[in-house]
Amino acid sequence: MLALVVGCGVWTASDVSMSSADASAGHIESGTPGPDAVTAFGAATVVPGTALQGLAAPVVGAAATSDGLGYWVVTADGGVFAYGDAAFEGSAGGSHLNAPIVGMAASPTGRGYFLVASDGGVFAYGDAVFEGSAGGSHLDAPVVGMAATPDGGGYWLVASDGGVFAYGDAVFAGAMGGRPLNRPIVGMAATPTGRGYWMTASDGGIFAFGDAPFEGSTGGTPLNNPVVGMAASSDGGGYWLAAADGGVFTFGDAPFEGSDGGTPKNAVAVGIAGRPGGYWIAYGTDARTQMIPAIAAYVAGRADNVTVAVEDLTTGQIYQYRPGVVENTASTLKVDILATLLVQAQAAGLTLTPEEQSLAVPMIEQSLDSAADTLWTRLGPGAVGTFEREAGMTSTVPATDGVWGTTTTTALDRLAMIRTLVEPNALLTDASQAYIVGLMENITPSQDWGATGGVPPGVTVALKNGFAVIDGWQINTTGWVSGAGRDYLIAVLTNGNASKQYGIDTVNGVSALVWNAMGS
Repeated sequence: MLALVVGCGVWTASDVSMSSADASAGHIESGTPGPDAVTAFGAATVVPGTALQGLAAPVVGAAATSDGLGYWVVTADGGVFAYGDAAFEGSAGGSHLNAPIVGMAASPTGRGYFLVASDGGVFAYGDAVFEGSAGGSHLDAPVVGMAATPDGGGYWLVASDGGVFAYGDAVFAGAMGGRPLNRPIVGMAATPTGRGYWMTASDGGIFAFGDAPFEGSTGGTPLNNPVVGMAASSDGGGYWLAAADGGVFTFGDAPFEGSDGGTPKNAVAVGIAGRPGGYWIAYGTDARTQMIPAIAAYVAGRADNVTVAVEDLTTGQIYQYRPGVVENTASTLKVDILATLLVQAQAAGLTLTPEEQSLAVPMIEQSLDSAADTLWTRLGPGAVGTFEREAGMTSTVPATDGVWGTTTTTALDRLAMIRTLVEPNALLTDASQAYIVGLMENITPSQDWGATGGVPPGVTVALKNGFAVIDGWQINTTGWVSGAGRDYLIAVLTNGNASKQYGIDTVNGVSALVWNAMGS
């Protein structure tokens, strides 16, 4: 079974020093990288005509037949397209799905396949046997990929927080769920014995379980693009990682046969499948790549000064408009104040006192300035600044004039603050995170704008806005949005607004563009 899995990958130390463009020299490639296409390297070959036109949804993954002479391509709406000796056995295209498809895996015979959706729903076709799913269950994080057992009698699902769900004869060998991750998990691959598996994060970090050997990773190494997929070598002694730009990185006995890194393309890689002596890379279209140009076009018609940062928590990809622009925090800083208070309470083995809670609740839900004044004076800018640095807010400078809202920051630093509230980390306990997020989900209606712009009812939005007259009206929104196939952080900071409402209109407009782009 040769499965092309969305979201895993690896790198050899020898590959780190070469550019992706140079690395392809001397290697055989077939196919042309582009939207909804497949490219192949080494012994893998592309079936002519794989590039698809006029799809209702983008390609999100693929799987190869056991003999390596064919493959299937799957789209987010469940459409399946078969090439070579891969047989079409059915699809979910045209059916109502509760969540988008995010990946697929083939049965060992090559006469069937599984599809998996982000809510953990599983769909089986041909001789692939349905063994259960997480569809309809509460998940702490969306499912991002799957792998089938060698005999086809079971499969694993992996979520972006590293949670693993095993069905049929798939053996649970461990998971990262509930443990701190630097970046989200994006996929997995199984060993040929079926007694282990790897999962990879978007930074190329590798986590091995069962009899899966750890052969190295790119975790901690700067990457030009996030890792999106992983495939294991046929004997389980190595693995390939694919990045969003088509770059390929190898570990163990997985051979490097070339990559699309550095090749101009209007597409994003979504996964990789391996076979002895080669591999395929599948490409989809990503409206997220057009999100920043759309924001730029929108704010070009506005009179305020805008900077934006968005992070897709499923892939770890960060998108920025005018990165590095310095703005005042205004009341978004109240989240930092409360987080600092909770960190101090945690260190002392205490919970917040009734008096502290009486200040914290209105400070977040109603944005009560007097509550922030009291806690800011009690904690001091030094303590808040220490917390901010530990949370990765390297460009944030606490105010020293007693006016906490004039603290300066960047949109990227605001993402770091919100990320600390929703992703596992060493600073805040689960209880502390839940306390702050719960308050941010219960904002008074008059301040229910910004991150909620364009977001339909039923979607979780935890936000903290800021508004103050500093350089004109400073209007900011920061928040976490989760639901309807989306899971992202957003920070929009603006100044120079002629009125409060003008700034609110701007951040609402930007938020709506982000919501639409993140759902593609």
